Amino acid sequence: MKLPIFFICSTLFCLSSLSHAQDARPIEKLPKPGSLARDSITILPTTTEQTFGSPTILKNCFTDLDLQGSPLDKKVVRPHPSDGYHPTFQPDKNQRVESGCIRRVNPSDGQKRVALTFDLCERHSEKTGYDAEIINYLRENGVKATFYAGGKWMHSHPDKTQQLMADPLFELGNHAWTHGNFRMLTDKEAREQILWTQAEYQKQRQELAEQQCASQYPNELAKIPTTLKTFRFPYGTCKPESLQILADYGLPAIQWDVVTGDPDRKQSAQAIVNKVLRSVKSGSIIVAHANGRGHATAKALEKLVPALQELGYEFVTVSELLASGTAEAHDECYEETPGDNHKYDKFGKGTD
Repeated sequence: MKLPIFFICSTLFCLSSLSHAQDARPIEKLPKPGSLARDSITILPTTTEQTFGSPTILKNCFTDLDLQGSPLDKKVVRPHPSDGYHPTFQPDKNQRVESGCIRRVNPSDGQKRVALTFDLCERHSEKTGYDAEIINYLRENGVKATFYAGGKWMHSHPDKTQQLMADPLFELGNHAWTHGNFRMLTDKEAREQILWTQAEYQKQRQELAEQQCASQYPNELAKIPTTLKTFRFPYGTCKPESLQILADYGLPAIQWDVVTGDPDRKQSAQAIVNKVLRSVKSGSIIVAHANGRGHATAKALEKLVPALQELGYEFVTVSELLASGTAEAHDECYEETPGDNHKYDKFGKGTD
């Protein structure tokens, strides 16, 4: 019998392809909304090494075949309407951060660190995929990464969600329920997109914890985060009200400063590599996709990862990156330049 649960992606390109934390760190005051000036927020110092999963649970609960996945997992199915399911979650009102959208981090120790992030977004009328080739490459090469998963995507892919949360190489983040456009959502709709996703993660974690392969290792289970610690705005869109909602929930808003452009079907793996290497710097956050809408992404990783390692970069999760120094934040959300994501407004809220 399942226990009751009491209880927030970018993917800026999901449409173009037709994409609290209990220990959140306090951050400094940002400029008032409307200013385009870049500012910095300081994450209180802590160890860069953090625990995100359990190799014991990963090995005991999933076979090698389970983890290997299949090329068929990548398939995107449209139309695929929502089943109307919505879990519930009660946020911790005592956990707060200052509002602002984080694009990169300046490591305080001067070390060259970079965060690979992959969005797992899914809109209301579709079921997107799971790019096993990406995950397999990361696992085989011991590369850390952060996956920004939509709540509906986790609901559609429970086994994959539990595999990712149990893997110590990976961190999961909140990418909203159905990839809603937060610049167009009401406060109520924004809260639902955030909280339903938090709830779905906790539901999936509870289901994993109830399995005998995991329940017999309580110390290992404790290594799997009990909640999602960061949030990414779908399409990279926001407004002051949605930034404040996240701040009230203690969820840092994580953007990016390096765009792979992997939803472009015409882009080659080498073009992705070249684009990243031109833009990357210490503390960069790179955005890509692992939901079947990233094209040539896995092949690009085979070239990009060794190239970045040769340049002296260490791969870390977003939470580890935040813990390593001062985060550069902004009071406006965008893809690469302010205002460049207003084009997504024509597609509506993304909630139905």
